[in-house]
Amino acid sequence: MKGLYILAAILVTVSAEDFCTNDAIAGCTGQSDELINCNASFSGFAQNVQHLQAYANEHISKSFDYLLLAANFGTHVKNRPGFEKQFRALSDAAWGNAIKLIKHITKRGGVHDFYTKKSPSVHSQQKRILEVDELNALALALDVEKTMALEAHRLHERYSHANNKAHYDAEIAHYLEEEFIESQAGTVRRFSGYINDLKRLIQNPVSLDTSLSVYLFDEYLQKD
Repeated sequence: MKGLYILAAILVTVSAEDFCTNDAIAGCTGQSDELINCNASFSGFAQNVQHLQAYANEHISKSFDYLLLAANFGTHVKNRPGFEKQFRALSDAAWGNAIKLIKHITKRGGVHDFYTKKSPSVHSQQKRILEVDELNALALALDVEKTMALEAHRLHERYSHANNKAHYDAEIAHYLEEEFIESQAGTVRRFSGYINDLKRLIQNPVSLDTSLSVYLFDEYLQKD
């Protein structure tokens, strides 16, 4: 009996129209053949799902950009297998993150829309990608990773208690922290270190020839 009172107290806080039970009763009595509320969507997930869709699509776009960059450094002209390895790893990670996020959207009762986009990002210019040298390629990757990290922070804010209560979803906020935000901080730190190390090698007046310095740094990237 106590359990029934608790259940009743919970139900009165939500409109009766929002319950799957009512849809099921209507279906059994022939009043309706739709189970609109019998889904996995709850809390504030649906209010911002389009932003999650756009973020997943950004990862797909980023994956192809990184793959193009890796292929560029893998040619016999550039011959930078270390840089190729790093950018191919970034491409694989971006693709994996996109698939992971799409699966989570469907887990929460959503349907992914591959056409949902945000404004063109810093990494969407193929001509720029093909023309960059080693140092600028690392700088481009750092800009991209920071852009994606900031977007993850904005998404977290949308779903956290710091924003509109109607958008609050603790599970999505936690998911973003665990699967994106923590690892993105590590990637930003790693590539910022690469850039500063390579810059010092190139500019050091007592160092080796610039081309040899870049070659040795590429050797290091192969092992890292």
